[in-house]
Amino acid sequence: MILLVAKMTTVNVRKETGKLYIDFRHLGVRCREQTAMKDSLTNRRKLKALINKMDASMTLGCFDYAEIFPNSKKAKLFSNVVSNTANAKRFDTFSKEWVTEMSPSWRSSYRQTVIYLVDQKLNKKFGGCYLYEISKADILKFRSELMRTSDSNAIHFKSKPSASYVNRIIGILCAILNEAADRFGFCRPTLDIKRLTVRKQMVVPFSLNEVSQIIKGSPKKFKDYFIVRFFSGLRTGELHGLRWKNVHFDDKQIIINESIINGVVGITKSQSSDRVIHMTDILYSALKRLKRLSETSEFVFNKKGKPLTQSYITQSIWYPLLVKLNINKRRPYNSRHTCATLWLASGENPEWIARQLGHQSTQILFDIYSNYVPNLTRQDGREANKLFNQLEVNL
Repeated sequence: MILLVAKMTTVNVRKETGKLYIDFRHLGVRCREQTAMKDSLTNRRKLKALINKMDASMTLGCFDYAEIFPNSKKAKLFSNVVSNTANAKRFDTFSKEWVTEMSPSWRSSYRQTVIYLVDQKLNKKFGGCYLYEISKADILKFRSELMRTSDSNAIHFKSKPSASYVNRIIGILCAILNEAADRFGFCRPTLDIKRLTVRKQMVVPFSLNEVSQIIKGSPKKFKDYFIVRFFSGLRTGELHGLRWKNVHFDDKQIIINESIINGVVGITKSQSSDRVIHMTDILYSALKRLKRLSETSEFVFNKKGKPLTQSYITQSIWYPLLVKLNINKRRPYNSRHTCATLWLASGENPEWIARQLGHQSTQILFDIYSNYVPNLTRQDGREANKLFNQLEVNL
């Protein structure tokens, strides 16, 4: 009795033993592989499922003979049969080509991050491997190594890496391998690899009283810096890259279309980040004072004419100030969260707030700040203006 399946692959029974074998052709070579399974309807169904898998992988050009029949004498015959191009490409060579090809579509800061992760993480693990050799098991094992810190064989970090950081590394690895698989015609080893679950981070904004303490306790020349930081909703790169040409006092508007990362002025984080910020009274007054004291630098916030750096602010000003004031340590980025929650607390319309922050939609706003959303009715900034004006700071 013969069971016919796709591609003329057949399941036959050997008369001498009564056991099933698979008869098929691979790359023009007729192959017969014996099994230890007796002839029964159940066993034939099992082999049919196996044959369907074999036919699918042959169609995709990634059939691994040794994986299906590891003990077969023919496994060696087909062991080196892979795409010639993929066979000649090592991961480190292709990853550099991939970075070069993709770089024009990336921001400068993201490009530097990818180059670092490829060089220091991916190439150290897979650099010497040929592309087709990297399996799903290899990727999952590597991810496990990234998450471990106590194992002597693990990849070490100064502290245990977050799930989001590991997802970023694995995401880049998968993007490289997917492109290689599409280009050279082998099976994607990344199929069904799911991202690690990232727990939602709790937003811990400063209270209005803490904001007042920070501004009052800061060095005199940084008081207006912190006012702008806390009441504009700007990201650090947008704040430090802000130029006077984009501050329009007549319209009480700030044009945001630039950001500075690692000393390089470039485009903002995303298209929605390009926006117009409407100045509240406290923000307008702070910028006016800064303008009167400004020298020749084109940047609103500068040190000897050059834009402020994040490391200088965090190490020399921000964290020492929080310690001095006995305020719980939080990143400078929390000034943006603080501004958002103050806008929400004042009852401003979420669409107006989303535009001020440069969010693509209000959904992001609700996802991050849902605990701070009261009944929202206004949409023009006047309620926030009233709240901000309660701040008493001697300048």
